[in-house]
Amino acid sequence: MTWEVPPKGIKLLAPAKVNLTLEILRKRPDGYHELRSLMQPISLFDTLWIEPGSDKPKLICPEHPELENENNLILKTLVLLEKELGEPLNITIRLKKRIPMGGGLGGGSSDAAALLDGLNDLFGRPVSRFRLAEMASRLGSDVPFFLIKGPALATGRGEILQPQPHIPSWWIILVYPGFPVSTAWAYGQVKFPLTQKKKPYNILGLTYRGNPVEGLEDLYNDLEPFVVSSFPLLGTIKKTLLDFGCQQALMSGSGSSVFGIWEDKLQAGKAFRQLKKQNLGQVFLVKGL
Repeated sequence: MTWEVPPKGIKLLAPAKVNLTLEILRKRPDGYHELRSLMQPISLFDTLWIEPGSDKPKLICPEHPELENENNLILKTLVLLEKELGEPLNITIRLKKRIPMGGGLGGGSSDAAALLDGLNDLFGRPVSRFRLAEMASRLGSDVPFFLIKGPALATGRGEILQPQPHIPSWWIILVYPGFPVSTAWAYGQVKFPLTQKKKPYNILGLTYRGNPVEGLEDLYNDLEPFVVSSFPLLGTIKKTLLDFGCQQALMSGSGSSVFGIWEDKLQAGKAFRQLKKQNLGQVFLVKGL
């Protein structure tokens, strides 16, 4: 069977994510860390245009030509999908990056998941959901999360997922300071045993429409103290978000992005306009998905 893309191509959106919690439990024998993290996708998207190609898969990203190589997760996803389908996929992918790279927002993993799921949909879902999740896990620890398309609790190295539909769609202001933090470096800073747990980062609990959110009295990220000690600007950003009235603020993933949560859209919009004047980096106003 030949797998074909329509002549006009298709458009796929790949959302970023934030880690509402990130708890590191132990170092695993396979070199990964055992973790427990509550993650939520947000309305900040990369865009992938999938078009018919010529002789082999091709990735085009004019703003970031350094991504146009075989080590990119997008091209690795195509290779994996070709093996699964048993046919070549001669397509061209045009990538518009909006999710900051190295910001702890999962942009590369989301791109891979969007492509994997989007092409499987286009071809009539020849790959089962279970098998698709297995393939996503091979591509990276965060890739399976983006197949869930909603908040989820991730355990293991991130591939064991439990959807959490009760998590509200808060308004979120995200600040990217303009520099990346290496995930491998951040995890390498962790010293065991970690301090027992869990001291709140902020005395305010999380509420939505006036009611506490079950299971989310406080946000926390075990990597944050280690990363902030080397990049104190992230601590400054967090304090600024709190000063401008967010319910809670936290570093996402391994950094470098920091986000604050607002329940009210008007208050979030006002804080967003003020924060853009602070010269802290790129500022985004988004919504939880």
